[in-house]
Amino acid sequence: NYSIFGDIENARIDDGSSPAISLLQPFTFFGTTYDQVYVNNNGDLTFDQSWYSFIPYQFPANAGRDIIAPFWTDIYNYYNGIISYQQYTSGSVLTQATQDINQYFPQIHFIATWVFVATWDRVGYCCSNLGEETSFQVVLISDGQLSFVLMNYGQIAPTGRAVQVGITYLLHDVQYFIKELLNY
Repeated sequence: NYSIFGDIENARIDDGSSPAISLLQPFTFFGTTYDQVYVNNNGDLTFDQSWYSFIPYQFPANAGRDIIAPFWTDIYNYYNGIISYQQYTSGSVLTQATQDINQYFPQIHFIATWVFVATWDRVGYCCSNLGEETSFQVVLISDGQLSFVLMNYGQIAPTGRAVQVGITYLLHDVQYFIKELLNY
């Protein structure tokens, strides 16, 4: 997992989102280049606008938008947990991202020039104050040409709700997803 020290925090609000986050370097996602992203409290990233949907639908889906969903479910950060994000263009996070990509894809010589990390740290689920704690991250990495998405997981508490994990891309018939976990 990547450090969350110095992150910008999302508001503690049900079905909330960050404001539009201007990216320090454009991020190319399946051929579409974006200059902004939204960190949505319910466990996903979107590029065109914030996304308040708390009931995930099964990928592949025609949601009308590109979605990166490390753990899309009805997350509620009012009682516990922090949802935060940060961008990096220098330092140890770029070094770590470079090492990760070169480890996973040894056939390419990759040097990260930009990293965006969104973290859901010890968040709970909607309508419960039972102390559930779920932690995960999504990491966007680019060298200005190639782009990668990593998803990191800590402890995941059972939800009793639908969960969707994966990526769906609007303009092409390209979806990468982990089988929907109903009532995890």
